[in-house]
Amino acid sequence: MKPYDVATTQATTPKTTKAAAVPSDTRAHRAGDSGPARVPAAATRVTDHVAGSAPTSVPVTAALVSAPAADPAAAGSAAIAPATATGPGPGPGPHRRASAKRPAALAGRRRSLRGPAALVVGALLALVAGCADDSGPATRTAPVTATVSATDGDLTLQPDWPKDGQAALSVDGARTPLTSGTAKPTPTASVAKVMTAYVFLKAKPLAAGSSGPSFTISAEEAARSADRLRRSESLTPITAGETFTQRRALEALMVVSANNIAHEIARWVDGGDAAFVARMNRTARELGMTNTTYTDPSGYDPATVSTAADQVKLFGAAMRDPGFASIAGVPSYTDSARATKPNGNSLLGRDGVVAGKTGFTTPAGANLVFAAERQLNGRKHLIIGAVMSQHRGKTAAAAISESEKLLTSVGKP
Repeated sequence: MKPYDVATTQATTPKTTKAAAVPSDTRAHRAGDSGPARVPAAATRVTDHVAGSAPTSVPVTAALVSAPAADPAAAGSAAIAPATATGPGPGPGPHRRASAKRPAALAGRRRSLRGPAALVVGALLALVAGCADDSGPATRTAPVTATVSATDGDLTLQPDWPKDGQAALSVDGARTPLTSGTAKPTPTASVAKVMTAYVFLKAKPLAAGSSGPSFTISAEEAARSADRLRRSESLTPITAGETFTQRRALEALMVVSANNIAHEIARWVDGGDAAFVARMNRTARELGMTNTTYTDPSGYDPATVSTAADQVKLFGAAMRDPGFASIAGVPSYTDSARATKPNGNSLLGRDGVVAGKTGFTTPAGANLVFAAERQLNGRKHLIIGAVMSQHRGKTAAAAISESEKLLTSVGKP
């Protein structure tokens, strides 16, 4: 696959809306404890960020919930209490007797309605709190049209963003992608291996079609295989002293997401994880990935976090590397036991998708970063996209499905 030498472009600001902060719930990161991030419809505001400009914002709904009183029951009764007027009371006679009965009747009504009113207020507050997005202040892109500047003029897009998590799109290498969802860093899972591959190739460039130099598997990493299997890590079979060409190692990394090869790459390049991770973070800063922190080369550690927008920046840069572009779209990998395994990204080769990297762990949910070709304004454009933090299911399938919908909404291959 040829490298994609895409132009840096800018985008103009569409009408946007921005979310008010909602309270976050706490979710433990343990097996089976995953679920979709939810946003209350009444409290949601939305945003569509584009390059080089600050978004304007308007509220999605006019309905607001007032702050409750200290006593919910008091809040309920206050909500139904009639307005009072000052002035002299009624004169003597039957009118005074009639008015004397009214306060007692109103008090009875207040007591009878206090419980239901308190329940209504409490239910509204519980709904808002229970629907809070666990990844930070909620933002969702409204159904508005985004106009971006590309190499052959303005392009009009109306992305079908995921309802949960976060996503980003870049056309022809725009420095600041269109985004949806929160900008809070979230665990990357194996999407971190895109940076591992990129750093490996920057340290040891690989020509398209070349196998590159050979490297040897260490006894230490081979001995860790049992522990990695016990933790259900993704890996490829290895033996101490086995040789891997650079291309074969990158294919194991990108196609079957081999954690053991990610850590061996760190050793081959910098002698171990610590120095290599420092190199990953330096490279992230150079690329303007301000919301990204790497703590390991595989992404298995949930402390390795990033955003969809940052991953789009990285993947766009990586696709300009001829070695990366020739490997990121390889459909299958054959291991040392001669078992052939398909690429985890089932979109490859379909709907214009030419490259990608999946990731899944329970803390991260399903993630995917991808590159796809689209015909827009009669010309072929390269779309770089990322969908992250999709907490449905136990594989990367949810991110793949949302990415497919997102791509379909912005054009045809």
